Amino acid sequence: MNDPKYQGHGSVSSRIQRWMALNGKFSVVLALACFLSVFILPPFKVLLSKTISSSVPPCDRSPWKPNEDLRGKCPGDLKPYERATSVSECASSCCADDACITWQYRRDVGCLHGPDVRIGMEKDGTPAWCSDHPPQRWQGQYLIPHKEGQQDHEKLDAADVRKGACDSRTWNPEEQIGQCFGLGDVRKDASGSAEACMKACCDDKECGAWQWTKELGCFYGGGMHGCQKNADPIAFEPFIGRRKLLDSRQYTDAAGKPWQMKMK
Repeated sequence: MNDPKYQGHGSVSSRIQRWMALNGKFSVVLALACFLSVFILPPFKVLLSKTISSSVPPCDRSPWKPNEDLRGKCPGDLKPYERATSVSECASSCCADDACITWQYRRDVGCLHGPDVRIGMEKDGTPAWCSDHPPQRWQGQYLIPHKEGQQDHEKLDAADVRKGACDSRTWNPEEQIGQCFGLGDVRKDASGSAEACMKACCDDKECGAWQWTKELGCFYGGGMHGCQKNADPIAFEPFIGRRKLLDSRQYTDAAGKPWQMKMK
């Protein structure tokens, strides 16, 4: 066929066949990707998590508290232990040290050792506390000038900062997406949305900061500290950790009832 419009491109039927072949391959790749994301990767992540967790050696001389994993952040109470470079070494070295009650490990942070801690809603015993949830992305903002909230915070007027943070047209709920601490217990009445949390904080003259997630709800108070830096994605990965079971502890909540973290 010498018609120029067909040269180098083939007939209409040939082009249709090529199009179907190319798109057929694309469809197969797309279907395979969907299959992997739904059926293969989630179980693999669970298996990987169980494998890492199972690498924690037991502590015969002072057993770890059962059915828990210190996967959340412990703000400031645990200190680096540089001689341990793995989960196993971190656990074993803490086990051998009577002064070490709690340990954590994550590949970017390394090994951490420290005293006894409370987890989640536990209220008895030590004031040191750890989150029972893995690090996750939050929404939150300071209502007061603060070095973690604004640049040149010393030059800002407190009234202007609060006014801007309490207006839904000018607020910045992405200011603090890393978990912060010091906000107290969950505010269930304000946990419906980030904006509801912000407004509840703004209605309280003593409130200076708030954070919210859909999973955990609303938290606010006079201020917050120890905010997790959010530049590196690894900062949102869970820790591996344990604490020794102590006879002096009851592991109870504010009502005096036994409290146990939920393992997922």
